[in-house]
Amino acid sequence: MNYIYDILLNFNNIPYDIFEWNKDDKILHIRKIPLIKLSTFDLFNLVNKKVKIDNEFLIKIYKRTEQYNKKVLDYSFLATDGKMVIAFKIEQNKIKYSQLFLDEEMEVLDFSSNLNVSSIKYQIINDKKIDYLQTRNQQYIKKFIYDQLKKINDADKLNFLYLECFNKKSNDTLKDIYYELDHNFENVYIKLYKVLKMTLIKR
Repeated sequence: MNYIYDILLNFNNIPYDIFEWNKDDKILHIRKIPLIKLSTFDLFNLVNKKVKIDNEFLIKIYKRTEQYNKKVLDYSFLATDGKMVIAFKIEQNKIKYSQLFLDEEMEVLDFSSNLNVSSIKYQIINDKKIDYLQTRNQQYIKKFIYDQLKKINDADKLNFLYLECFNKKSNDTLKDIYYELDHNFENVYIKLYKVLKMTLIKR
């Protein structure tokens, strides 16, 4: 088995670019981690689909990833197709991902150029709904807005929210708010977010 040494990883539900890593993220300093080279098709599926990875592969990588603090990760590995590198961590059938710092990724790509393409058996459960066009902060704000809207059962509050954000009244306020989010997100999400935050502060 091939290994990569001394890298930093930041596992999340989405493999965020390093410029979107937050200061409160749990950054892991990895001493040693297995590396496998896959086809672009397989790597795409592992990142963009909800999958279940075959136990045969998981057994091979079990406790093979070591941190500098002497802790080990049960199931973790790096995968590359020769063009990009993604780290995977599997816990209770849930997969988290991490990108690498650019200089570390380039070193892995250089090392992997001499590797043969392998395969991993996996089962595709379903597609994942991930909007890679939105930044991490936008995704956070969008989730915050939808979560807060679900909690508002007061028609007067919804009408106030709509009037504050769009400077007009609505006959079906919640429906119109969702329409704006679905069709005009870039122009309205910050306004909605700020008004919702203000209403929370007033409580």
